[in-house]
Amino acid sequence: MVYMKKIKNLISVVLIFAFLFSLTACGETPAVISGKNVVLNFAGENITLGEVYLYANTVIEDYESVYGSEIWSTDISISRDATANMEDVTRRDIIENIVHVKMLKKKASEYKIALSDDDMKDVASATDSFFQKLTDEQLKKMELDYDTVKKVMEENAIARRVYDEIIGGAEIEVSDEEARETTFYDLYFECYAVASSGDVTQFSEDEKAAQYDRALQAYNTLINPIESTTNDGTSSKKTNSMNIEGLAEYYGLKNSSYYTMTPSEIEGIYGKDICDSLYGLEDGSYSLVTESEYGYHIFYMKELTDRDATDQHKLDIIKTKKNAYMEELYAEWLPKIDAGYSYEKSVDFDVYQQIDF
Repeated sequence: MVYMKKIKNLISVVLIFAFLFSLTACGETPAVISGKNVVLNFAGENITLGEVYLYANTVIEDYESVYGSEIWSTDISISRDATANMEDVTRRDIIENIVHVKMLKKKASEYKIALSDDDMKDVASATDSFFQKLTDEQLKKMELDYDTVKKVMEENAIARRVYDEIIGGAEIEVSDEEARETTFYDLYFECYAVASSGDVTQFSEDEKAAQYDRALQAYNTLINPIESTTNDGTSSKKTNSMNIEGLAEYYGLKNSSYYTMTPSEIEGIYGKDICDSLYGLEDGSYSLVTESEYGYHIFYMKELTDRDATDQHKLDIIKTKKNAYMEELYAEWLPKIDAGYSYEKSVDFDVYQQIDF
């Protein structure tokens, strides 16, 4: 599911269509398309092959730059017990996002949104830049022209403005506590062995006891200062120079590492008792030797609230909440704007398949 989240995040970024969103289409007169293939009709407007291609081409180029051209034959997890072909999922998402842009555009007058002269200059500039990158083959095969590119740019510009107006009024906020990411080190003395075949063997009681002794020795090394003698013959104490990563190397603990996790992730991996004990630590402190079902651990708490990771997580949560908020609105708007629309019934898949993935 993590892979699917990355895919969906990339789609959402790409399909905002990097530039702007539309004004001139604020009038509700259905477009009249002559001599061009139509992929779907939404709310009385014919959406042509060229228009859909502009969205699809941006997605295809971005996906392949990250995942390679073989991505389209990949099956991805869409739920706990279901998978789907990546191309099929992406084709549906492209159409869904076009429909969302069309609905946002139709809401422009309700929210009193219009593009300024400066906005229109930006649209014109973006249109010129994008159109110049299209090859003669693309223009001919996808039935594209300058006006189609401009129309898509304008629609995206106005849709973005409407989206921002709606989200701005939603007052979506996330607290540090909700977004908390904690960074700690797990000095881990495992109590099982994994064979090359993948078989897992639990340590014997004697082997577990030996691991506990090693963990206890490591703990004492970490917390006990070293006594040394100064030049004048007096005794002084200083912190042991071997840090926790050095101890992991010394004991050959290959599964020891720094981790950054949310409280729920920590609890899911280590259990509630260990999670609670970790959040009882202070920054820069060590836990006692702690037993889990996997072995023995010494935790070093680097940051109970990792500022950078927490801020990034907060942005991710806000984005998720914004998406959920807008999805509810889209679901509410759709039957009012086009009650008969559905992906399966409204899309001409023979025409859509002319766009190669």
